[in-house]
Amino acid sequence: MSNIEVYRVTGDSPRWQKIAYDYIRLDSFVVGQGIPVELEFGHDGPEDDIHAVILLKEHKPVSGCRIAYHGGPKNGYAKIERVATVREQQRTGIGARMIAEAEKWIKENGYHHVLITSQDRSVGFYNAIGYETRSDEVYAQYFPEEAAQKKERVVEIAKERAEGKAGPLSFTCVLVEKYL
Repeated sequence: MSNIEVYRVTGDSPRWQKIAYDYIRLDSFVVGQGIPVELEFGHDGPEDDIHAVILLKEHKPVSGCRIAYHGGPKNGYAKIERVATVREQQRTGIGARMIAEAEKWIKENGYHHVLITSQDRSVGFYNAIGYETRSDEVYAQYFPEEAAQKKERVVEIAKERAEGKAGPLSFTCVLVEKYL
């Protein structure tokens, strides 16, 4: 992939890099999947706390993710979050490149255990780049509050699908894991 620029975005990064990441999320999740903007951005932490990777192709933002670190490098893990690729670049390999760049940064920070809570429809992508799908029980060990919400959501989604009313939020999250 030629003409790809990689940026590691932190609280000290130029504002345009943070805006580029927000643009990627808007295109992928809000416009592409119909996720309400307040749901997509409503849980973001302070801008100064951001650790994200963004890829630009020919100076246009195309893919990005956030990284959160939990515990110390020896016993903790890094969680890759809000993985997004703009619609016109999906299925081109750019997402795999972006995850590889995130993993590189994670490893440089001394972490070797990576978790991602993925939409169920994206699990094949993660499996193809070396992540293993974990059970709901393992999911609950790491993210008990999310797991409880997931159980409720699975019932709602089944009902929506049975009634032919499946909307843009008709997915559940699945835990994928990789050791670097």
